[in-house]
Amino acid sequence: MSLSYNPHDPAFLIDGIPFEQLQKIRAHQPICPTPTGAWYLSRFSDVDAVFRDVEGYYADLGPITGLSGVETIPRDQWFLSEIPEPKHAAMRRLFNTSFGPHRTKEIASYIRTVCDGLLDRMLEQDVSDLHVGYAMPIPSLVMANVLGLPESTSDLFMEWSFDGSLMTRPETPGVKPGRPAVEEYFLAKLNEQRALAEPDNHVFKIFLEARFDNAPLEDQEIITQLHFMIQAGVHTTRGLLVHVVQRLLEDPELFERLHNDPSLIPVYVEETLRHDSPVQRVTRRCAHATEIGGITMAKDTWLEVGIASANRDESLYEDPESFRLDRPNPKNHLGFGGGPHICPGATLARAEAVTAVEVLLSRLHSMEMLPGASYPPIPGSLSHQEIPARLNPR
Repeated sequence: MSLSYNPHDPAFLIDGIPFEQLQKIRAHQPICPTPTGAWYLSRFSDVDAVFRDVEGYYADLGPITGLSGVETIPRDQWFLSEIPEPKHAAMRRLFNTSFGPHRTKEIASYIRTVCDGLLDRMLEQDVSDLHVGYAMPIPSLVMANVLGLPESTSDLFMEWSFDGSLMTRPETPGVKPGRPAVEEYFLAKLNEQRALAEPDNHVFKIFLEARFDNAPLEDQEIITQLHFMIQAGVHTTRGLLVHVVQRLLEDPELFERLHNDPSLIPVYVEETLRHDSPVQRVTRRCAHATEIGGITMAKDTWLEVGIASANRDESLYEDPESFRLDRPNPKNHLGFGGGPHICPGATLARAEAVTAVEVLLSRLHSMEMLPGASYPPIPGSLSHQEIPARLNPR
């Protein structure tokens, strides 16, 4: 049996991820070819091993930004996950200082205020869109607050997410001779902070004062990483929030169960990250000739690292296709990647998801789907489809 899998099939946004096909791939050809000449990794063990071996496999987001690979991209335009050690660790510390666990605790009340305010506005409408009205603005507003920017900046973050410019770089075809709008914005803010006798923005100050090999970061390096914060902290967190609110809409019994036992809400978020992985796959390249699962791969071979498939691996999870809140180790999944390069914004994303659910459950008696309306599949990756609902307050 010779299998192939195309993780980029646009039909998945409409029809959903073909998990039956992934189950067959895991069973019969766990490392299978893709139409682009890459290898798709479907099993947890292989995916986890690649994530942990950051010296053997490196991230390359070139293709999703319209470029062939990092070798065609100036180093000052490399996103955090693409930067090799030891600079990766140094840059990652700047991310952790900007919005690590301690910062998440500081803004917990703000996250709740955001969710309450958005729900207030939706309750004024007969029919609400849980996507554009709730799941999408939450990470945009929170990230604007974390970065010390005006609340109105969140509208720009959402605009750039919708128009796709968040997924471009200065080198992306069609962007030159300028920069993506997000980077032009951050460059202007950076210049404003540098002109001050003492920067008054926490995050910008962190990056302006950073040193690597006794040298300050270049402007393009700084704005590239701020750009990546929005790309990862807004664009992908939206996928998680879309899934947690849509499942509550579609499953009234689950809605009531979580309302009656709020201690299950964090577990619900973790099972969403496993079962409905907001990021279905990421790319890695082989740093040297290697072998995975008996298949020899040359240096720079592309890998499609199947997070969604790994998170439903039968060898690790009992009844993996079912959405369950009784798993013995709810955080045992790869929803945020794995290894030393695990998503630095995981704590913040979890806090946003838990709070978003808590607010809906505490203030609503129920949510109703609209007869005849179409809804995106779960998981639906990063589509922009509406999630129409009638919200009934308690």
